[in-house]
Amino acid sequence: MRFDSIDQNLLRSMAFLLFFRLMACGKAIEGGRLDVADSLLADIQSLAPKEESIWTRKVVKYFAEALVRRAYGIRPPCTLPPQPFQHEPHEYIFRPFYEFAKITSKHAIADALNSGNKRLHIIDFSIIIEFWQWDYLIDDLQELYGGLQSVLITSIAPKLSKHSDHLRQNRDWARQFGGTNLELRQLIWNSPDDIVHCISKLRRKREDEIVVVNWNYTLHALLAQDGATEQVLSKVKDLGADIMVIVEQEANLNSPDLSERLGQSFQYYSRVFESLQKKYGREALCEIYFRRQIVNVVACEGVDRVERIESFAQWQNRLSQAGFCPVPQKADEFKEDLQCYLEDFGIEEKERHNILLSWHGCPLAVASVWKVTDPPQLSGGLYTKQDTVDDSEGMWSSSESEDDEENDSLVCIMADRSLWSTQGSSMNRIAASAKLYDIVEYTCHLHRLDQAVTWISYGQDGNTNSKGKRILCIDDSACYVNNWLMGAFVDEYARYRLEEGKGIAGKALQSNIHIQHDISLLDPAVFPDDNSVNIRWIRTYHAAFAIRLTRSTRLSISDLDAVEE
Repeated sequence: MRFDSIDQNLLRSMAFLLFFRLMACGKAIEGGRLDVADSLLADIQSLAPKEESIWTRKVVKYFAEALVRRAYGIRPPCTLPPQPFQHEPHEYIFRPFYEFAKITSKHAIADALNSGNKRLHIIDFSIIIEFWQWDYLIDDLQELYGGLQSVLITSIAPKLSKHSDHLRQNRDWARQFGGTNLELRQLIWNSPDDIVHCISKLRRKREDEIVVVNWNYTLHALLAQDGATEQVLSKVKDLGADIMVIVEQEANLNSPDLSERLGQSFQYYSRVFESLQKKYGREALCEIYFRRQIVNVVACEGVDRVERIESFAQWQNRLSQAGFCPVPQKADEFKEDLQCYLEDFGIEEKERHNILLSWHGCPLAVASVWKVTDPPQLSGGLYTKQDTVDDSEGMWSSSESEDDEENDSLVCIMADRSLWSTQGSSMNRIAASAKLYDIVEYTCHLHRLDQAVTWISYGQDGNTNSKGKRILCIDDSACYVNNWLMGAFVDEYARYRLEEGKGIAGKALQSNIHIQHDISLLDPAVFPDDNSVNIRWIRTYHAAFAIRLTRSTRLSISDLDAVEE
């Protein structure tokens, strides 16, 4: 990567030293020189505390994790991170990104409607569909176009987990609040092939129906499989969609060369994490989302690398070749709707047909609207009176066998016997944290737990107090928050140390497992700052349990004791 392509602010900061070592570490890993990579990671860990920005330190930490995952082949059990079960989408997907996509879709659909349209069919490819997003939009459209008689929303979204009630909840809300004019149907995809299969089921129902295809941060996933993008775009053309709305992150993170991809993605995610300091939505949940993106961009290859984010220029070329042309957009219409969410974010119109979301002038996301250059002739049975999709249970829910699949995935995480480097203590400890994170993330989602923290103690003798008791501290790289209210608790609790035999985790360190059926009965001394609001909050929970991970989990560090609470 050329130095003249690097952000000048990065060149003048401590972040550049960290960036330079990450780049060198990536090259060492690609060359199989794990001893060199381990030494560089040790340097990174010693330099990182000197960086003033907490967000830069987080980015460096997540890129170091991604490189170690790449070196050791450590993959999360799910390609996409599971959605925390108690949250609105804007709390999980960084709020300006979410609002930007939502308002783009609103204006594009409103502009496309005319008085002759009696029915609206929205085919929504979003990571997470939110019923209320579309319900509010439909209310606005009904006011503008009183002749709109019915709305069908077909959601085609990834299966984040069988144990999330998000799909069922949306359908229940649609039945309860959507009225007789709104119908919500849901299809599930887990691979590009699934998307092709889902969209091939869809048909335009009537001539007075307007069909909108909406992609919110998902179209790039098709690039993981050769030919999938072309297949899907061809199906959209065959469908005769009136417009196609595309919102994507604006960056080029799909280079086949790891060094180039590493350099470009570090700069992009540094900007994203810097913007997190504005605390739109819930930053702890946003970190989960972007951390998994970084891991996928850096650690994965082939069909496993689904975060193939590309620039608008690349998409424009691809869409033009597929027979689509851009629809003009006006940034001024967006600014009024987004002003309460933006502050330091910028909205600008580019080339008169795409809208750019930026942070201090640095692009973050781009929205565009497209239509078919030569629409198919509306004849030959294109319009049918049959239902658009089969409304069977299988369309929106998972199969019963997935319980076993998810439990098997957890067993695989625990029992992975990959041989790690015997020389690399820094790499092994980062790898251990990565595997522990996978365990707590999956366990929280599988069993609907609000949070899990990992307590660690290195060495039988080197990490003890004056009484000879081992001391536990929280590994903040291996904690998972499933409820945004718990994010501040983890940050605060991470400052404390726990003595062996004390508290839930300390007792599990001695007995391998400890269950606390009533947290209110715990000794107040377990919580060093019992007056803290966050500590008082955790004590309102009913129960907690902790498990010591034994050597059979093969975390490959002989002096590591780990307790999951």
